Amino acid sequence: MTNILYIASRSDIAGGEVYLLDVFRHLDHSRFTPLVVLPGEGAFKVKLDELGIRCLVVTADYGWLKPPAPWYRFLSDMPQRVRQLEKIIHAENIGLVHTNSNMILDGALAAKLAGVHHVLVVHIPFQANLPVYQRMPIQPATFAQLAGDLSSRLIAVAEPVAASLSPPVSREKIRVIHNGLELQKYADAVSLADGSVRRELGITRDTPLIAAVGRINPDKGFEYFVEAAAKVRQSMPEAHFVIAGAADSPQYEQDLHARIAQAGLSDHMHLLGFRADVPRILAEADVFALTSRTEGGPYVLIEAMACGCACVVTRCGGFVEYVIRHGETGFLVDYGDATSMANHLLELLRDINKRTRFAEAGKALVFSGEFDVRNSVDKLMQVYQEILDEPSPTPGSYAVDLFLQTASEIGYLGEKVTDMEERLKKAERAAQLLLDNPLARFARRIFGKQTK
Repeated sequence: MTNILYIASRSDIAGGEVYLLDVFRHLDHSRFTPLVVLPGEGAFKVKLDELGIRCLVVTADYGWLKPPAPWYRFLSDMPQRVRQLEKIIHAENIGLVHTNSNMILDGALAAKLAGVHHVLVVHIPFQANLPVYQRMPIQPATFAQLAGDLSSRLIAVAEPVAASLSPPVSREKIRVIHNGLELQKYADAVSLADGSVRRELGITRDTPLIAAVGRINPDKGFEYFVEAAAKVRQSMPEAHFVIAGAADSPQYEQDLHARIAQAGLSDHMHLLGFRADVPRILAEADVFALTSRTEGGPYVLIEAMACGCACVVTRCGGFVEYVIRHGETGFLVDYGDATSMANHLLELLRDINKRTRFAEAGKALVFSGEFDVRNSVDKLMQVYQEILDEPSPTPGSYAVDLFLQTASEIGYLGEKVTDMEERLKKAERAAQLLLDNPLARFARRIFGKQTK
């Protein structure tokens, strides 16, 4: 039996965490024992506890790191985090480390030092705007080379994601495994749909309903969903729209609410927040819209198709254009093109035959077996075994040690400089307040007269 250490990037639940939960439900626990490292307490830990999966917390902030202070703190803490993971690898007799996010280097660095195999699951192509890279200006090829050097295998969730890694990474080192679903859950949601979601929204069974699902984050492009919704209502004023997803960016959420109000959609656009019953929502929607800027293997898209939703989707990468065949299983539009999005939504809402045809074709593709979670996890376990049959990497790395020392020193110096800048700003504000004081102005006038 092999102990596997899983490194998660979030303490709440998004697509990557749904992926891991599905893996743990279908992993062969007679062969592999999972241990999960989380960056903090939260909803994900609750779900892991329910499944009986051991987890440890190694505190980290992989989120918003663009302001200087959090970024430098992240760097200065990196050696401590990596050494802590290295200790866990040794103490728990870990045979393989599985990192579940493009954003995290800690697990790969620890595996290199400990001399164990590392697997990186690449859910999306490299993005320079991911928090950890916002102040680390590396290129996509540099990221791919770094990931390849630190990993025994890279798992891409779609062929275009794999293509973004190779070159420079050899294709022999990359495996493509699509995200999978527990398909019966979606079949059940459709068969049990009873109109309760529509009653919750205060709409009838006949009201046109367009659904979108995802974290309230700029990458999801929900501002274009709002813009498209406003255009749809110009021709179909009875239409309603729903977004299910947790807020991931407070400022973006605030801006989105303002856009909704400005567009006159407050009574027709329903923001539900995080929902654990997404299949139930999708089963009662007429059409699904995906407005993302970039994706790898978006769960929400295959969930919508599994629930029989006709789909209008942006050309956002990953396996999107593999499952959405324009005019056959859905419609494709360019990112940001709210007019085309609205026109295709209206076309599907008005033409029930086309909507049904798209929905049935999409459902047939998803239920063909390629997107069955059991198939996906079987392929993942094959990769695990393939790696474990190879000799273990040599422990230690001067490059990793130097990198960690450099990160620590840059972080320490950056924190000091940031602190000094803040102190200087406070001193300048205090001096300005002192100079603007009425007594100070009076004294300047008096002393000014005496010197004349």
